[in-house]
Amino acid sequence: MTRFVLDHRVELIDGGRGLLGGDPTRLLRLSAAGGRLVSTWLTRVVEIDASTSPAVVALVERLVDAGAAHPLPDPSRLPDLAVVIPVRDRPEALDRCLAALVAADVSDLVVVDDGSTDAATHALVAERHGAMLVRREHSGGPAAARMSGWHALTARHEPPQFMAFVDSDIEVTSEWWSALGGHFTTPEVGLVAPRVTHVDGDTLVDRYEAASSPLDLGPDPAAISAGTRVSYVPAAAIVVRAAAFAAIGGFDEALDVGEDVDLVWRLADAGWRCRYEPRSVVGHQGRSTLGPMLRRRVDYGRSAAKLDARHPGALPPLRGSCWSAGVTALAAAGHPVVATAVAIGNAEMLARKFGDLPQARRIALRLVFRGHVGFARQVARALVRPWLPITLAAALVSRRARRLALVGALVHPVLTWRSERPDVALPMWVALTLADDAAYAAGVWAGCVGDSHYGALAPNCQN
Repeated sequence: MTRFVLDHRVELIDGGRGLLGGDPTRLLRLSAAGGRLVSTWLTRVVEIDASTSPAVVALVERLVDAGAAHPLPDPSRLPDLAVVIPVRDRPEALDRCLAALVAADVSDLVVVDDGSTDAATHALVAERHGAMLVRREHSGGPAAARMSGWHALTARHEPPQFMAFVDSDIEVTSEWWSALGGHFTTPEVGLVAPRVTHVDGDTLVDRYEAASSPLDLGPDPAAISAGTRVSYVPAAAIVVRAAAFAAIGGFDEALDVGEDVDLVWRLADAGWRCRYEPRSVVGHQGRSTLGPMLRRRVDYGRSAAKLDARHPGALPPLRGSCWSAGVTALAAAGHPVVATAVAIGNAEMLARKFGDLPQARRIALRLVFRGHVGFARQVARALVRPWLPITLAAALVSRRARRLALVGALVHPVLTWRSERPDVALPMWVALTLADDAAYAAGVWAGCVGDSHYGALAPNCQN
């Protein structure tokens, strides 16, 4: 039996003739029978077994593919899970990581020492927890270290069917991998990732990271693919099907940053399903002081150019319709009446595509409004992240640019602070967010200039 649950954002309209939801949001037309059936699923778990009709199975698969429903498999421990732990100069963190894995009943552990200066200490920690040790004399970065562990596993007479990659600053819980394992009963699933939460600390940066860590992708399950709400997952903790991993050649060792995003996108491009499962939670011992946190944000920014070179258009600073771009540009230029007229025209054209749906205009207006507001928020974010140098240059010569820069600097941190209610005062939250954004922008431009590739700065607007 397979279980599914509708996404909590799903909404039935016109008596069940349509479903509004998915990722990205869309209108799905339903038959009368399909609408009645889906209406019963809003408050319960959907169960499918061998006796379920093909029509119902097809409907559920359609909803899953659209991001309007999510698999809810029973917890299942993978029979032969092996875990690769790359590490460099972190013996204390490695000790905590291995202790947590052993406590979670994982016995097949491979530690890859990626050129640590104190090799003997790391070897003692690995031995204490019964882990196999692979030593690299010179550091090659996370991708190369993980691949060294992979090669050690595949050299066995009977290599494992499933592998996890867990960074040394991660501490798993006792049930972390059983919540992930059930997804692999679907043969098309190639990767599943847990939620990665920041381990609480006493510093201001700890409190900021607890609410805004880029590794924490939130409490809602999702399919992972470019252009969706969960467009990537960090390789800090992932479980992969060995056959899927081998089919695409594993991590790209040429990447010193962004190798995890690249892996997920190549798996998706090859037809494998990748899932984010927040019922499984692991703890991440992140940076507790400002300098190390900002340096890490620079690293994340540096990955943008490399990723765009391999996956053109998959990581734009803006993604949306040309209609949204036009409306936002008109509003920013001081023409709100014209922008409103264009938005209404956009809604009218969209309503015509809905055919005879009685609430077509109302639904179209909602979708258009949501899309334009979302795009405007993206613009505000882009002004102070990847486009920050351009924004600052424009602000030197234009009063309107200065006003837009101020709006861009405040919109995201203020709205996020209101929704997340972090244990950080609003002025300090804004300051930390702006420092975070500036560090990421510095990394983006360093990567673009270093690679002579600027595609990561270009918006992706489509009709």
